Amino acid sequence: MQIDDARTADGRTYLSVRPAQKKPHPQFEAWVIVPGEGPYTEVSMTGDAQVLLSVPLGDAKHPASYAQADFVGRLTARPSSDRALLGYDLSFDGEGRVTRVQSLYTP
Repeated sequence: MQIDDARTADGRTYLSVRPAQKKPHPQFEAWVIVPGEGPYTEVSMTGDAQVLLSVPLGDAKHPASYAQADFVGRLTARPSSDRALLGYDLSFDGEGRVTRVQSLYTP
């Protein structure tokens, strides 16, 4: 998935998402993100959703846990052109809310 934007309102985190493809990087143990097409859809995160970030949003190659507010701040601090190159694996509950976000390691 791609996440174009994130925001917090009324104590909830909202993400603007659309499908994307991930392909193994030809030279590194990492991913290449193939951006999707079409509009982004806004989805909400559960209050206890897990956020796992790795480089370039996180501080290390291996995923580490971050607070939702940290994720929003790190994502929105990046230029939108950079955000298009980032990819995520998301998990959803039965009501369509995000329960887990994991950024994909890209060099």
